[in-house]
Parts: sequence; C-alpha cells; structure tokens
Amino acid sequence: MKKNLLAGLTLSAALFVSGQAMAQTPGFVRWNLEANNQDNAAVRSGLTGAPSTFKRLVISDGQVPTGGTAYAPYTPGLGQAFAVLANGGGWSSNNTPPGPGANPRRTFYQQFQATATAATRLDSVLLDASVVSSAAGKVVVMYSLSNFVNDSTSIVAGKGPAISNSTVTSPGGVLPATANGSFGNNTSGISSAGAVLPQYATGGVPSSFRFAMTSGSGVTLAAGQTITVRLYFGVGSSSVGRYVLLRNVTLKSTQPALASKQAVAKQSLNVYPNPAQDMLAVAHPAAAKGATVAVYASNGQKVASFAAQPNSTATEVRLSTLTAGIYMVEYNDGQQRITSKVVKQ
Repeated sequence: MKKNLLAGLTLSAALFVSGQAMAQTPGFVRWNLEANNQDNAAVRSGLTGAPSTFKRLVISDGQVPTGGTAYAPYTPGLGQAFAVLANGGGWSSNNTPPGPGANPRRTFYQQFQATATAATRLDSVLLDASVVSSAAGKVVVMYSLSNFVNDSTSIVAGKGPAISNSTVTSPGGVLPATANGSFGNNTSGISSAGAVLPQYATGGVPSSFRFAMTSGSGVTLAAGQTITVRLYFGVGSSSVGRYVLLRNVTLKSTQPALASKQAVAKQSLNVYPNPAQDMLAVAHPAAAKGATVAVYASNGQKVASFAAQPNSTATEVRLSTLTAGIYMVEYNDGQQRITSKVVKQ
C-alpha cells in the first residue's frame, strides 16, 4: 500500500489537498467507446446519456495508411479511433481545409450529453486517451448547461499520466496550469493550455486523465436538465495514421478519498449501479499489472473474476449469470484489497 490510495479517483479540491473525504452522490454515466458511440446503460446512475457526436472530426475508416497501422473504429481495450480525416490525417492547420493544428480549437470536438433523471451532482470528467504515432497531441475539456448556447465553462484542473517523449517530459499527477486541459480566458478559440496526450505504445492502453469541473462545489443538475461536455483535440502532425484513441469517457460525482493507509482497510469500493442487474462498474485505484476484480458469494465462494487493465481506474463486471442475492466484490493488486457489497437483482 505504498501508493495509489485513491479509490474511484475523481477531481475536486479533495484530490489536491489531503483532508476529510467528501460524501458520494449518485451521478455516473460512461461512454466505453469500445463497440459504438452509445453510453453504457448498464452502469448509469442518476443520468441517461445520448450517443456521442463529432464536429469536424470523423471515425477511422479502419484501413492501413501507407507505412502505418490499421486502427478499427472501435476496439476493445483501445476504444474509439478518430481524426480530422478517416485515414488519420488532416490535423495540420496548413491543410486545405485546415485542421486544428497542435493546439485544440473550438471548431473541432467530440460531444457528450447526459440528462439527469433526478437532482444529480457531477464533479469530474474522466477519460482514457492517447495519440497514435505523434508526441504532439492535446485535449481540452469544456461543459455547458445550455448546449453551448448561453454558457460554456472550462474545467479548472486535471491529473494526467507521466509522459516522456521528444516534446514533453512530465512526471504525471496534477497538470500544470499551462497544460491543464482548459481554454481559460482565451477568447481566440484556440487553446495553448491543452493537456498533453501521450503517444500510444503498441500493445498498451490509452492513458487515464481526470479533470475537475469546479473547485469543489460541483455542478448540480435538476431533474430533466442536460449537461453537454465537449472534448477538443489537436495533433501537431500532417501525416496520415495519427489517430486519437479515446475510451471510458465518464461523468461522475465526487467519490470518497482515502487519506491514509489506515483508511484502506475501511474503505469500500465504489460500484455503479447498486443494486445491479447485468453490468457493474467497479471504480478502483489505478490498477497495477496483474490486478483483479473478483466476485464472492455469501458463503465465501469465488463466483467470478475479471482482470483489471493496467493503469485503468474502473473495471466492468458482468453479473447476468449470477442468481439474485448479496455478493462481495473485491479489488486486489497484491498490495491492497478493497471490497464492497453489491445486490444482484
């Protein structure tokens, strides 16, 4: 238990300053982007999601660019592959028509919308992303409660992975204000403060980012109110085959933080939804290699086990084959074990 002492990591002031954990609220909706552009209805709580849409970005055509590698539009483990052009090119601002260039622009984005089924609080935007064959990709996150008609707000802070390439060396963790994934006060429609996306390593998975919507107060949606989140991308390359890989785009409320090693034994996993019928999302610390999420019956018998993808902060568990009842879900990475009870309907 030397590190990774945050379960179900989300960003709020509580993530940047050690202190008392904030209470959990039920807002949760996710787009896995590994099979289609729909949200995952099996792991919603308090929200319903609409299919994601593009503005001046397109899904991969799945073809192999000259000298490159094919990336299917949707792939388990990698997520969604897209660019300005279907062949992975078109990013350069010198093209005709021009792309966004290295810095994200307001005119190139992917949009996600969720509508509250009851009064719901949201605090964070989580996503896994990287760029194929480029060390110069960036992402910016904004949200609106009017579908960007009357308001738009940049996220206030972020956490990202360690990066070491030809353009950026970063230890990971809290993102600097100069690259925190915001537009800030920039009125030009171009952000120079995009969060740097790591270059995708063959055989790996996209890296995890966590962005705070506000400095701690959260965003409260009334029943029936819709939030729109836009992810703006830029890639500093004019060649084909430079796809953004994106998966597990998640809007969620603040989760309790583990403030000390002693808290680990007492902390429960955050699971959604609970009770559950088919799919269960289990939020956990950034997974080490070999970490697992297992399900145990009331008699202690292990009835299911799932591998947690390295560096992932959530694992999906299928409960459809289990009978109705109370089960124990356990995350185990060899250093720590965190559990929670779940009701299977």
